[in-house]
Amino acid sequence: MTQDVATYLKEHGINPSKKLGQNFLINQDICDKIVDNVDFDKTDCVVEIGPGLGALTQTLIGKSPYLITIELDKRLYDYNKKTFNKIKNIEMINDDVLNVDFDALAEKYKTPVIVSNLPYAISSLVVIKFIKATRFKEMYVMLQKEMVERILAKTKTKKYNNLTVLINQYASVEKLLSIGRNNFYPIPAVDSIVIKLTRNKNTYEEKFDKFTKLCFAAKRRTLVNNLKNIIEKQDLIDFLKLHKLPIDVRAEWIDAATLHSLFIKCYN
Repeated sequence: MTQDVATYLKEHGINPSKKLGQNFLINQDICDKIVDNVDFDKTDCVVEIGPGLGALTQTLIGKSPYLITIELDKRLYDYNKKTFNKIKNIEMINDDVLNVDFDALAEKYKTPVIVSNLPYAISSLVVIKFIKATRFKEMYVMLQKEMVERILAKTKTKKYNNLTVLINQYASVEKLLSIGRNNFYPIPAVDSIVIKLTRNKNTYEEKFDKFTKLCFAAKRRTLVNNLKNIIEKQDLIDFLKLHKLPIDVRAEWIDAATLHSLFIKCYN
């Protein structure tokens, strides 16, 4: 399949865009394994972000009741239009996914899900769009290994950061599949991991998003120092004592639920 992708791109004068993070998945077995994780009996629409040359798309078409693809690159959008032009249960959008209103896109569906091999450059932004959306409950997404390690990081570790807190406040995370870099063309510099995100009942709060960034703004500084402009020092010390945390604690020591409790104390 590597040769097929390379040949097609060469014949059509398409150079994979580094700016758009284009690394095409070329292992059909992996596509099948990703799609096998989706419960199509409980899904009435799949939104695929960044279909590229349609490796995942062709697998999804045979199983999804309805499929919507979002592709920014006009060359690849045209390719998929031509390839899947006879398929009735598919809608293709040529746009930047960051400009797409997820809830408006899925307003006709009861149980839409997202399936995507995301470009690394926008992966965190799209994951945050997912947790902001109210109509989507599940997202099956391939991300670079390093980002997944941050999302799954435990407290008191170097990789635990504001993204860890934010995602775990609004969703549960399940690791599904590890994918080596050799399964892509061109070969990226890193390996990938597929995870499943399942939204919980917590409603996304922009202010909490900003609060987590403030908590982790200077990782070497204590939480007391990072938050000194938004909460009285003694109030914060009392909170830490209540939760049996040392006064010199740093944000990476505190789990998402406790940080959210502190957020409520600071702003309510």
